[in-house]
Amino acid sequence: MNLELWLSLRYFVTRQRERFVSVISIIAVLGIAIGVAALIGTLGVMTGFGNQLREKMIGANPHIMIRGQEPVYDYAALEVKLAMVGQVKAVTHSVQGQVFFYHENKASFLFARGIDLQKEPGVTELKSYVKEGTFFIKKGEVIVGKEFAERLGVGIGDMIALGSPVFNEVYNYTIAGIFNSGYYEYDAHLVLLPLADAQELFGLEEAVTEIGVRIDDPQHAKEVKEKIAALLGPVFEVSTWMDLNKSLLSALKLEKIVMFLVVGLVVLVASFNIACILIVAVTKKTKDIGILRSVGAYGASIARIFAYGGLLLGLIGIICGIGLGLLVCYLIKNIHHVIEIPQDIYYFDRVPVAFNLHDLIWIAGCAIVICFFSTLYPAWRAARLNPVDALRYE
Repeated sequence: MNLELWLSLRYFVTRQRERFVSVISIIAVLGIAIGVAALIGTLGVMTGFGNQLREKMIGANPHIMIRGQEPVYDYAALEVKLAMVGQVKAVTHSVQGQVFFYHENKASFLFARGIDLQKEPGVTELKSYVKEGTFFIKKGEVIVGKEFAERLGVGIGDMIALGSPVFNEVYNYTIAGIFNSGYYEYDAHLVLLPLADAQELFGLEEAVTEIGVRIDDPQHAKEVKEKIAALLGPVFEVSTWMDLNKSLLSALKLEKIVMFLVVGLVVLVASFNIACILIVAVTKKTKDIGILRSVGAYGASIARIFAYGGLLLGLIGIICGIGLGLLVCYLIKNIHHVIEIPQDIYYFDRVPVAFNLHDLIWIAGCAIVICFFSTLYPAWRAARLNPVDALRYE
């Protein structure tokens, strides 16, 4: 074993005669461990929220949406073209828009989507979201969200009225299904209709307003969007699920960065304990340093002894913190049924947790760098100690 590393282990890791140094070593390790665990737990929850939100966005909508400047009549030919683009898995069409909603003495706005019941399951997850009733609705039937049904106290078989924004007429529909996407905005404000009913409601005859595309990897939506835009030309507006939720996704990314910096201050503060340990150790080991320098040890060698010691303490704290952080994530993930959160604020009713290896590497790497910088001044001070001064009063 390297002499410098062996001396570091002896001074800072093994049992020490100086009880004070031993105690603050333990405190330093605990501080680093708690800081790293807090970072892992916090980013685990933040990543979980982000992943859940993205899944809901992607699940209820196509990965890529195509709209014309006018209602699209030749959508069948467009779908054939789109199916030939690389990475495209499935294509569907729909009619979307706002409608008036009436039920007893209540009225409000809803977002109505007329879907092709045969093609829609290949592009979105709406079919799997239907928990009551049926997804394959008939003419005059609709599917409403869970939050919408609970707010109005309606269920399967009840009647609701939707007002046409085009003809100023009211159409009655029977609730044939209730879906639960887990995304509050959809569950509270989205209603699904058969395509023909939506075309009648919006006065579109045989036209549609949107063509939806599902691709192999939703993270590559931007690249596929560029191919589709080049194929269709400027007549059509092509948007990805990321474009439609750009503000929310940007806010999530910024929030995660800010949380990393704020909680990371815990590790920074804990690293000061390592610096204190090394400064105290330099004072306590003045005689040892003098002896090492008198027998020919270079200043750089002395500096490495104390730098290794600080890094060893930091590394022990980081390893313990990773274990504690993963335990915290596991506990949150497995008791999520106990912790409930308001859906109208956070979109979900449970706390989601997701483990991200990339985040773990970042946390460990940043913690090691912080610990390394905390060793520089004490190591430099030890290296500059004059052996004559060190032994003069011994």
